[in-house]
Amino acid sequence: MRNQEQKKTVPIYFYYLSVSKQKDVTDNSPYSIEQITKAVSNLLAYIVLKKLTERKKDLTTSEKVVWLDSYEDLGEGNFDIIFKSAKYNHVRNEIDTKTMEETGKRKRPQDGDEEKTHLCIRLTKGESRFLAVHESNYLGITLNCILDYLNEQFEKYNEDGKDPYHYSFESEIMPGEDFLSSIKKAKTTSVLKLTVCKDDIKDPFMRFAGRTDIADDVEILIKRPKGAKKFPENLVQEYFRDSQDKTKGKIKKIFVKGTNESGKFEVDTELMKMKHFLTVEAETITNEVDSADFFVKAQAFIDLMRSKSK
Repeated sequence: MRNQEQKKTVPIYFYYLSVSKQKDVTDNSPYSIEQITKAVSNLLAYIVLKKLTERKKDLTTSEKVVWLDSYEDLGEGNFDIIFKSAKYNHVRNEIDTKTMEETGKRKRPQDGDEEKTHLCIRLTKGESRFLAVHESNYLGITLNCILDYLNEQFEKYNEDGKDPYHYSFESEIMPGEDFLSSIKKAKTTSVLKLTVCKDDIKDPFMRFAGRTDIADDVEILIKRPKGAKKFPENLVQEYFRDSQDKTKGKIKKIFVKGTNESGKFEVDTELMKMKHFLTVEAETITNEVDSADFFVKAQAFIDLMRSKSK
């Protein structure tokens, strides 16, 4: 029986996930989040039907294998997913830390310890991209690793003729309120820079940006009001709210430079991810996160976030 008193605290980070859909030029079908959701659901079902030897992805540079272990389709674009990974080529002499007696090298080079990494994918009605809650596990895998894995599986899914379209996952960091907190604590702010898509700037000057050798993203440098030591807080907050708007927002990133009590500082919304800690039940022997409890606690925090944003 699991010891209900055994707990552990794990960090979670928040991201926005979007799924691009490539189609033939003659295909006039509109982008539908319902169709995207169905494709994601079909992909996960397609993966778990494979044998583990076919399901795994070998990350040779980090000497680790990763695979989709299991998932639950909660309907309407909501998924609870468990990935596993195992690091190999890590053979050491083992010792009993209580008795200090050596137990020898019991692993083979191909043997690795399983590590779980949890991912919640949620879709709010009316939205065109997903919310992802990723458990940050030092011994597990990153969100980028997960998306690389899923995109590779999407390619195989398409090659097997399961869907006429090509899909790929992309992610964006969900900035935390720490960004605004750091601005409020600033003594001075000297640089305010916005990153937007060049297509969102409706100005005749932007005809020069139509060149193929100009990046799609454009940086806009805002001048500080004359005689002021800081940019107005309500201005920064307005830009921040725009960057958080998943449907109408135009701003991709905000960068601020200034000084605080510690001296010079720089912050941007890409680096300051929204972070939270969950206290969850842990397995007695392995001290791993109990998956069922993790998903319950993660959902409770998602519900709390949504209630505050209304």
